[in-house]
Amino acid sequence: MAGNGDLCLRSGGKSARLVTALCALVAIVAGGAAGLGVPQSDKWGILSATVGVMTVAYALGVLRRRVEAGPDGLRFRTVLRWRRLAWDEILRFEDLRVLPGDPRLHTRPNLRVVTKLRSGAIVWLPVPYFGADGTQLFEAQLAQLRALRRRYSRSTPAQ
Repeated sequence: MAGNGDLCLRSGGKSARLVTALCALVAIVAGGAAGLGVPQSDKWGILSATVGVMTVAYALGVLRRRVEAGPDGLRFRTVLRWRRLAWDEILRFEDLRVLPGDPRLHTRPNLRVVTKLRSGAIVWLPVPYFGADGTQLFEAQLAQLRALRRRYSRSTPAQ
């Protein structure tokens, strides 16, 4: 479905990929400085290792998340695997505002999409996922998912 899907949603976008590339560059430069034996090279080595590990973890955890929708249904990737849902399995898409787990944090809620299945189960989609500042793009992507569900579902449409 990757080549002929109607919709492909990815997390992050170009800015996230740019930040990841810049962090990788910082890790490489710090590692090079540590290898050349500059003063306090042990601290440069620690910085290189820390930034490098964080960059790889971010790239694997966030940049790989995506949702593809096409005539066959939804196909979405989480950190470790792909999962498929046929359109007839999906009852509706719901948008939820998720508050942070720690009540001491004074941040605005994030927006997430939950897929309600006909079996009664719920599936959290990896994207779209936005903070409160990206609500317009979030709503547009959710509307696209709902339109594709109405278009391809054989059963009665429900929101």
